[in-house]
Amino acid sequence: MKFKQFTKLGFLKGIGRTLLDKLFGKYAGDLATAGKALPAQGMADDNYFKSLSGVAMGADGLPDDLFEAMYAIEEMANEEGQERLENAPELAALGIKFDEKSSRGDIALQVYLVAPELLAQKHNEMRLSRLASFEYHGSKEPQDRSGSFKAPPKEILELLTADLDEWFKKHNRGEKTANIEVYPMAGEFWFLVRHGDALARMAKLDKGKLKMLHFRPAKDDVVVYSPQRDEIRIHAGTNGEKELYRTSFGMRMQGDPDYFSERKAYTLDPLRTDGPDALSVEGVPEIEKIVLTEFELQWKGGFNDSFVKKSNDIFESAKVRVRPAFPDSGNLVRAGFDFYFEGVKKPRKVQIRPWNTLKLGRHCDARPVHEWLSKRGFRTTMNGNTSP
Repeated sequence: MKFKQFTKLGFLKGIGRTLLDKLFGKYAGDLATAGKALPAQGMADDNYFKSLSGVAMGADGLPDDLFEAMYAIEEMANEEGQERLENAPELAALGIKFDEKSSRGDIALQVYLVAPELLAQKHNEMRLSRLASFEYHGSKEPQDRSGSFKAPPKEILELLTADLDEWFKKHNRGEKTANIEVYPMAGEFWFLVRHGDALARMAKLDKGKLKMLHFRPAKDDVVVYSPQRDEIRIHAGTNGEKELYRTSFGMRMQGDPDYFSERKAYTLDPLRTDGPDALSVEGVPEIEKIVLTEFELQWKGGFNDSFVKKSNDIFESAKVRVRPAFPDSGNLVRAGFDFYFEGVKKPRKVQIRPWNTLKLGRHCDARPVHEWLSKRGFRTTMNGNTSP
C-alpha cells in the first residue's frame, strides 16, 4: 500500500511541524532501527517536509502502529471525516478545540494524539458506512422497535461470538478468531465482525532471499440491524457466512434462528408502474425532492445488449417531449437519482442496482433514503433464501 497524502508536501505543510514531530517522534526509535532517519529540528521547512515525505514513500519499513495511524489520518482528512470528528460527543469532554485555520489533516492528527481510540472508532464508522452491497433479511411480522431495542449486552455478544467461532473452526477459518464491535449509527446498530479467513501463502523478498510466509488473513464482515424496519442486512463474502449471520443474529437477538427469514431486495419496478409518482417524498420530511437522472436497460439473448439514458430530469424531459420515459422492452438494471435534502442546495447522488446494491453520495443519508425506498415500493420480498 502507498500513502496518497503523507507523500504530498501540501498535506504535510497543512498539518505543520509541531504536530508531525509529535506523531513521528513517538516512533523515532523504531524508525531508526528500520534505517529511516527523521528530519533534524534545525532543518529548513522545505527540506523538512521533503524528508518526511520520503519517509512516507517507503511505507514498507514503517512500524505497524505508525502505519495504521497514518492510514486512519489520511482516510479521515476529508469533509466527511471532519464532520464525523467535529460532531463526536466525546470531543467536548476531551477539551479539543480546533483552530479556524486547521486543515482536515491537522484535525485528524490532533484527535489521534489525544484520543487514538476515538479516531479509530470514527474511522471504522465511516469505513463501514461506505459499504454498498448488502443482503437483506426481514421478519415475517415486522415491528417498529426503535423505542425498545438496545445494543446487545456483553453476555449476548459473548454467546454470539461463540456461535461464530464454532462455525469458523468447522470451516477452516481458524480457532477463536471472531471479534464483534458494535457501532450505533443513525438509529441503526452496525456490527463489525472480524474473523480469520482461510490460510494464505505468499512469497516475500528479504535481503535478496525468497521466503514463504504462511498466515491467516483477517477478514471483516458487517451485519446491520434496523430497529425501525426490524430487519438485518449483511455484507459478507460467502453464502455460508451470510446464512451463519442470519441465523445466529436471529437466535441471539430475538430467540429464533429463523426470525429474519424474509429475503428482501431492491426493485426498480415502481419507476415503470408509478412513473413520476414513484419519486414522491411524502412522509419523509428530510427529503425535499427526488429527480431521476439516469437508468440502464439490459436485454436477454446472449449479446449483452444494454442502453443507458442520462438527463437532468428523465420524467420531465419525457413529459415535454410527449414520449414515454422508458422503452417497452428491456430490464431495468440500474437507476441514478438526485436527492435534494432539506436545507441543502446541492443534490446528492443515489444509485440503485437490483438486487442488493445501494450507493450513496453521502452515507449518513442512509436512514431517510431507506425510509423512502420502503414507502415507495422499491423494496420487495424474494422467494426463499437463494440469489435471483
